[in-house]
Amino acid sequence: MLELSKNEQDYLKTIYNLEKITSTTTKSVSINAIAKKLSVSSPSATEMVKRLVAKNLVLHKPYYGVSLTDLGISQARFIIKSHRVWETFLFEEVGYSMDEVHHEAEDLEHASSPRLIEALYALMDYPVADPHGSEIPAELFWSENEIELSLDQAMVNKNYRITKIDTEAKTFFKKMELTLPQFLKVIERLEDKSLIVREKAGKMLLIPFYIQPKLWVSERK
Repeated sequence: MLELSKNEQDYLKTIYNLEKITSTTTKSVSINAIAKKLSVSSPSATEMVKRLVAKNLVLHKPYYGVSLTDLGISQARFIIKSHRVWETFLFEEVGYSMDEVHHEAEDLEHASSPRLIEALYALMDYPVADPHGSEIPAELFWSENEIELSLDQAMVNKNYRITKIDTEAKTFFKKMELTLPQFLKVIERLEDKSLIVREKAGKMLLIPFYIQPKLWVSERK
């Protein structure tokens, strides 16, 4: 999971929830709808959306609206899971009332690591829903084993091992007459979201953004 501010997390969660109820086929939501839901001005919402676009968390098309990327969806679902796990823990294990859990969970969700949330989730034997009946996302965001992620979620200055590659990515490397490395280090993310990576032998490669979701990696410590 990316390190995000409380404000950024609130925006992602809001966009995710608005996408769930929107009637458009694209599932895009308007800046005005986001601003209204968060009780902020439209210019403030626009500025935050720009920040989220820069982090590859949302897409913004003028006149069409805002939508979450796959990375944005994953981040939003973790925030939602964190909130609902905390509500369940406070209600079942601590003895909070139904009326008390929401506000406490609002604060705790932003300060919790994936490891802590998954530990609480396992401790309670993987509850299906929170005390209000809302579904708790079942996907795991941390485990003792290697955590796989697509290359578009990779962080600069981190080392990774390639674990999976789909046909489109294989075709790209073959067409470019490149040897797919087993290990790589992310050196830089460019403005167009392409990645400059260095393979173990020291050779530098440029991987375009559209190929990155087709490559799965695990972090090497």
